Amino acid sequence: MLLTPRISSGIHRLALTGLIMAGLAACATTPISLMDSRPGQSLARGESAQMHFFTNISDFDTGVQLAAGARYSLHIRLLSNWTDGSITENESGLDIDERGFANSQMAWPWLRHLRRSGNHQWFELMLYQPRCAGESLAGISDLEFDESSSSYYFVANCDGKLALFVNDSYVTYANNAGYANIALSRVE
Repeated sequence: MLLTPRISSGIHRLALTGLIMAGLAACATTPISLMDSRPGQSLARGESAQMHFFTNISDFDTGVQLAAGARYSLHIRLLSNWTDGSITENESGLDIDERGFANSQMAWPWLRHLRRSGNHQWFELMLYQPRCAGESLAGISDLEFDESSSSYYFVANCDGKLALFVNDSYVTYANNAGYANIALSRVE
């Protein structure tokens, strides 16, 4: 049984909430990788790897080893509706996709401090390479988008595996639902 002190006043509740928020927000910086340390599959120019991405995995290992300076494309095909708890639509009333949704969809504005990347939308698809996590962290909104192919393009920051996640709080991945087929291709 967990014993907690009785909090008798609103000011104490507010102070406790602030301490909890500060502690959780401190986690929302550079991603912490739980990926397999074995090298991944390297792609030659023109090669692709297909993967099923699930939004409830906080550190999705693509199994693909990127080469520093090489250009890659991501083609994303949603295979189910993406939901974050009870949130099923973005701020425009459309189904959630890889671009995520604005903080205005959250029940409380202060929750924005809990996102893993404060510079990106909730549930936005995020990419990073654990070997150079700080410099490689990017949201799908940071990538070049080609409408004719419906693909996103990026350049690898370092040699190393690619990881994906939806921008959420570290502690709430269990309430996420949805998956997508992702084709990762080396183009240069």
